[in-house]
Amino acid sequence: MSLVYIIMHVQSFKKGKKVYYRLVQSGRVNGQPRIVWQKYLGSAEKLKEIFENGSPLSIQSKVFGSVAAMLSIAEELQIKEIITKEVPDMNYKLKVWEHVVLQSVCRFHEPASKNGSIHWYDNSILPLLWGRTFSSPQTILNQFGKMVTVTKNHLPKIEAELCKILLEKGIRPSVLVWDPTNFFTYIEEGEELPQKGSSKEKRFDKNLINLGLVVSQENIPLMHMTYEGNKHESKVITEVVDTIHERFERLGQNADELVFVFDRGNNSKENIPHIEEKFHFIGALKKNQLRHLFDVGMEKFEDLYTSKNENQIKGHRTTENVYGKEHTIVVTYNEKTGKKQRTKTDESVKKIQIKFGKLENSINNKKRGKKATTKGVAKQINNFLYKQYQSLFSWDLDEKNQKFSWKLNAEVLKEKEKTYGKNILFTDLDNWTTENIAKTYNSKTIVEDDFRVLKNRLLISVKPFFHRKDSHLKVHIFICVLSMILYRYMLWKLKDLKMSEQKITEEIKNMRLAFVKQKDSSSVKKVLESMTPEQIRIYSALGLEKYLPN
Repeated sequence: MSLVYIIMHVQSFKKGKKVYYRLVQSGRVNGQPRIVWQKYLGSAEKLKEIFENGSPLSIQSKVFGSVAAMLSIAEELQIKEIITKEVPDMNYKLKVWEHVVLQSVCRFHEPASKNGSIHWYDNSILPLLWGRTFSSPQTILNQFGKMVTVTKNHLPKIEAELCKILLEKGIRPSVLVWDPTNFFTYIEEGEELPQKGSSKEKRFDKNLINLGLVVSQENIPLMHMTYEGNKHESKVITEVVDTIHERFERLGQNADELVFVFDRGNNSKENIPHIEEKFHFIGALKKNQLRHLFDVGMEKFEDLYTSKNENQIKGHRTTENVYGKEHTIVVTYNEKTGKKQRTKTDESVKKIQIKFGKLENSINNKKRGKKATTKGVAKQINNFLYKQYQSLFSWDLDEKNQKFSWKLNAEVLKEKEKTYGKNILFTDLDNWTTENIAKTYNSKTIVEDDFRVLKNRLLISVKPFFHRKDSHLKVHIFICVLSMILYRYMLWKLKDLKMSEQKITEEIKNMRLAFVKQKDSSSVKKVLESMTPEQIRIYSALGLEKYLPN
C-alpha cells in the first residue's frame, strides 16, 4: 500500500436532515483519495454553543489557497529577487517586494482598497508566514513610491527580468499579440494619465487610462504599457514594437522570427513599415480599405477551421498593394459573428431613430422658450449617436425657422451590411497557409479575454482606482498585470490536471486553513478545512504544503 500527501481538514457530513462536522486526515492510498483518520466534532449548534460558552475548543479560519498558490508561483518566478535587486529594501515592516506580492495576491482573491488590503492581509496566512503586520495605508504608498520616482521608473526593468525568467521556465512564444484597451476612472483632477478620450466602455463623461498588453500564445503577459487616456493606440505601437524586440534580442531570442499580431487601430503608413522591419506580422485593415473585397461572393470562400466556440471560419485569399507594398490578403468570414453584428446594428439603429424622432418632435413643435442651436443640437445627438453609427445618419437644423430634419442613409447601411462577420487581414507571411494566418490573427482574443478579466471585479480587476498620482497609478496597474502573470503561469503549470480555468480558480479560493485551540492549552493545531479531490490535486501539483505556517 502506498500513501501520499496526507492532509488534515474539517469536513461536514449529513445524518438524516442534520449537518455534523468531523476532523479528518486524508490522503491518496494506492492513488485513490481516502480518509485515513477522523474525529467527531459535533453539530453546528453544538460547536456554536461551545464557542459562545467559552468551551475548551476555539476555531479560527484564514485564507490559505489564494495566498499559497500565488506565493508558490511568485517564488518560482523569483519576484523577490527581481524586485529587491532593482529596488533595494528600506527599513519598513514589510519590504517593497512583500507589498507588491501582497497586493497582487489580494487583487487575485478580492479587489480591495489599501485599507481593505490591510484587513485582508490580517485575515490571511501571510502575517504568520512573514512574521510581520502593519496598519498604515501610507506605508503601502511609500513603498510604491520607490518603484516609480521623479527620476526613474523601475517597472520596465522589473518586467524585463520577469520576462527573462518566463523564457527560462519554458514560455517560448512564436507569436506575440498586442492589443490596447482603456478604463474609465472617477479621477477628476489627476496628473497626465487620466484624460478624456474614446471610451471602450462608452463612458465619454469620465477620464480614461489606456493599457496595452503584449501576450504569448500561452496567454501570459510579457509586456504592458500604461499611457494617457487621450492618446491613440497608433501613437504608441512603434515604442511597443521597439521595446519588445529589444527585450527578446537582449535575452538571446531571434526576434525576427516572431510573428506580431495587432488590430486595425494601429495602422498607419508610418507604423506598418516600422513593424515589418522588426517582426513578421499579421494585422487587420480598416473597413474603408480595399472595400471591393467585401463584394467577393461567398462561393469564392473556402472552409478554414472550426473555432473553439463551434463557429465555422471561412476565408478568401488574394494579394493586394497596401501601404506601398504587395501583401498576402485573407478575407475571413464568421457567420455567427455576422448575425450578431446584424442584430446589434438593427437594434441600435431602431433606438437611434426613436431618439431622432423625439428630438425632431421637441424642436419642430416647440411654441415658445429658448430656440435650438446647431451647437446645442449636435451636443444632444452626440449623447446617443455613437461614432460607429454616425455615417448611417444625416441631420440638419434650420435655425431661422426652427425646423429639424434627419434621415437614415439606406445606401450606407447596405454597404455596412456587406462587412458583417468579415475581417480583411494582411501579412508578410506569404508561405503560410490561409488557415494558419486566420487562426493566428484570431488568437488575439486571448488578450481580449485578459481585458475582460481585468475589468471583472470577480477576478483580477484594475478598477476601482484608489490613486491620483501618475506614479501610483503606474504601480497599481503593474501589480494588476503581475497578478495576471502569476495567475496565467499557474494555469499553464496546472494544464495537465485537465480542469477548467473557472474550476481551478474556485477551488483555490475556497481552500482555507483552520486554527483549533483547546482553552487551557497553549498549542494550536492547524488543519486544512474540508478539501475536495480537485483541491487535493492542486495542493499536490503546486507543492502548497510548504506554506502551512509552523
